[in-house]
Amino acid sequence: MIVAGGSGRRIGGPVRKQYLEIDGIPVLLRAVIPFLTDPRIHQVVVVLPPDDVEAPPSWLASLPVRIVAGGGERGDSVRNGLAAVEEEIDFVLVHDGARPFASPGVIERVLDAAPHAVIAAVPVTDTIKQVDADGTIAGTPDRARLWHAQTPQGFPRAGLVRAYERAREDGAAATDDAALYERYVGPVRVVAGSYRNLKVTRPADMTVAEALALAPEAGEGE
Repeated sequence: MIVAGGSGRRIGGPVRKQYLEIDGIPVLLRAVIPFLTDPRIHQVVVVLPPDDVEAPPSWLASLPVRIVAGGGERGDSVRNGLAAVEEEIDFVLVHDGARPFASPGVIERVLDAAPHAVIAAVPVTDTIKQVDADGTIAGTPDRARLWHAQTPQGFPRAGLVRAYERAREDGAAATDDAALYERYVGPVRVVAGSYRNLKVTRPADMTVAEALALAPEAGEGE
């Protein structure tokens, strides 16, 4: 499931960020293609903003994907996507449509972890500070235990559906599917992601993405 149901306006400009082009290829198209080429993936669901579902971009409409409408919040978009997954599929990968560089190696590692719930992630390289509301540093966590969460994230379908059902009952929201799974279902493991697996959020990210698109993929750890 590729989740691109948000407005994509935080980056600024008239074009949603998932449709911006990196070296001539839309962000969302770059996010979708690696999943279409993996032989172990049987269905690809793409969640779009509701306004775009009736007339999706031609480059997306021509692909063998199922397109569904997102909701008001990210959790609503994931629920809609889960409802569109074919019944026989019992393990689901959720990927952010604003991450255009998920490599085949990262996807394989998430799939290899099935049936365990798992996320792609990379170790934190910066020193992290915990800060109070008034701006005072309250602590410095040991960065050896800290990881940057990425997508794709993989889950047993039944467990992820249960997590979202419980979250709706409790009125709980989360920007990370693994956080809900941890809260309502059980442990989630980590597999190696990639420092190339950038999320496009700010205008500066597009500059970095252009550079990554032109740079050779030297290794998963970069």
